[in-house]
Amino acid sequence: MKEIIGVYAGIFNATLDEYLMHRLDCPSPVKDAVAYAMTGGGKRLRPMLCYLGAEFAGKSCEEVSDFALAVELIHGYSLIHDDLPCMDNDTLRRGKPTTHVKFGEAVALLAGDAMLNSAFEVLFETVNSSKDVLAASYIAKYAGTTGMIGGQCMDITDNNGEGYDETALLSMYSKKTSGLLIAALLSGAVSCGCNKEEEVDLINFADYLGVAYQITDDILDCTSTEEVLGKNVGSDEKSDKKTYVAMFGMDNAVKKAKDYTQRAVACIAKYGERAEKLIGLCHYLVGRNY
Repeated sequence: MKEIIGVYAGIFNATLDEYLMHRLDCPSPVKDAVAYAMTGGGKRLRPMLCYLGAEFAGKSCEEVSDFALAVELIHGYSLIHDDLPCMDNDTLRRGKPTTHVKFGEAVALLAGDAMLNSAFEVLFETVNSSKDVLAASYIAKYAGTTGMIGGQCMDITDNNGEGYDETALLSMYSKKTSGLLIAALLSGAVSCGCNKEEEVDLINFADYLGVAYQITDDILDCTSTEEVLGKNVGSDEKSDKKTYVAMFGMDNAVKKAKDYTQRAVACIAKYGERAEKLIGLCHYLVGRNY
């Protein structure tokens, strides 16, 4: 699976390079900050999910390249903003200084804003059917207040954990992390013609995958190193952030990640060969050490 991830990352990085060189119209230093934040590493998980959504629906990666680009621009902006001192105040991302450390807070903030708006410029340029419009609307929905942003809001307003239980924590993960995974997978599949039953199954798959992925992140924040992860570790504990590990212990976190992996797989196992790469990716991500 690692080799397959590398192939899809290469496909996306070629698209990204072309975009940064020929399509992004933005003055320096903001353009430099955008390029800095978008390059130099990353699994390209969200573009890969977009490509796999297209393949699940019987189409090719090339048909959803702009959807993949838009989702990754949104992911990139969210990382810039998450790292700011007013949010997580992190100084390391993908093995290098975070964007605000490199360029200053004002430029980093503007770069994130530019990336969010650029994502929707890209979408408006690519939509040419009702299926495309629906796919783009899903990106807006799951990256917005009912998805990623809503989850971030829950994350920063947890009242130091008072009255915060497992249901609330998992709901936050479902929005904060699963939201953009749903947007990526669904946009690729919907724009390529998946039916409603498949759409529901893919939503549930990506939702469970996102929760398992986030719990795995919680585990790695306690067990890995900055050299391996390429980002600050131990920051959750330092900031007294409520995570699955902090609230329920390491053993329970490992069990819950495995449980949600099994739930994700069960959502799409009936599709046989069409679902093989998605299932393989799911197992790989939850078993990763980086």
